[in-house]
Amino acid sequence: MNIIPTLVSASDLQRDSARIIRLAKSGGEPVIVVRNNKPEAAVISLKKLQFLMDRVEDLETKDALEAIRIGEKERRAGKLITISNDFHELLDD
Repeated sequence: MNIIPTLVSASDLQRDSARIIRLAKSGGEPVIVVRNNKPEAAVISLKKLQFLMDRVEDLETKDALEAIRIGEKERRAGKLITISNDFHELLDD
């Protein structure tokens, strides 16, 4: 991973999008698009996007499984309470 990202101006992206897309695909790192010297967007390869999306899904699954594990541990320890049906009806409205 590069410490210094590749920066391109928004006008460069309009003029030479094919080159910038090739750069993002070949380098494997995002190309940061700046407008008025401020980062506005990033161009990344589909391969990198899929990797990031898969990673997020993995982390979400891991978090959900951890929450279930903690809930089961608390249930076994008797720390959970039963919610009345009245409360569920309030949530359904």
